[in-house]
Amino acid sequence: MERAYAGLPRAGWGGNGGGMTLPRLFSAFLLLGLALVATGCASSKKKDYPIAVVRFMMESGGRESGGTVRLPRSGTTMMVAPKAEFSEYDIVRCSVVENELGKSLAFQLTPQAGRDLYRLSAMNQGLRIITVLNGRAIGARRIDGPLAQGHIVTYVEIDERELDELAKNITSTSLDAQKELEKKTG
Repeated sequence: MERAYAGLPRAGWGGNGGGMTLPRLFSAFLLLGLALVATGCASSKKKDYPIAVVRFMMESGGRESGGTVRLPRSGTTMMVAPKAEFSEYDIVRCSVVENELGKSLAFQLTPQAGRDLYRLSAMNQGLRIITVLNGRAIGARRIDGPLAQGHIVTYVEIDERELDELAKNITSTSLDAQKELEKKTG
């Protein structure tokens, strides 16, 4: 089964003169997706948590570019590939982990996505995987070797006090999205 990704148009969609920026494009795709879910699933229960849709974008590294993203605190700007590599359909769980540098988010991927992550990280060492939340870049992790465990651990530019609640919302959003997809595909 092929995974669903939000594809991004190629030319003219960066931050250069009148085009739609990547965060606005992500927001448009998110709103469209939420509208489709809301209208197509009228019988499903109402969500009792803030929707937190996470996508993982690959830094373009000079290849084709889908646009630019900017991290909120550091202001780091990165060129990204035109489509998400992993989405809410690939996330099994999100949790907060702590080490000597502080707190970060750890995303456990499905087995298939974990295999894809291994291949992707082996081929793109030195580039970054950008974490995008609800259409806005919140973190980036440089690939320093193949990621073989099916996890993406990344520091995010969000207040540490908000991370536990955010991790719960990401997990709930992802699991609900996967359940909705299963209902539709039967």
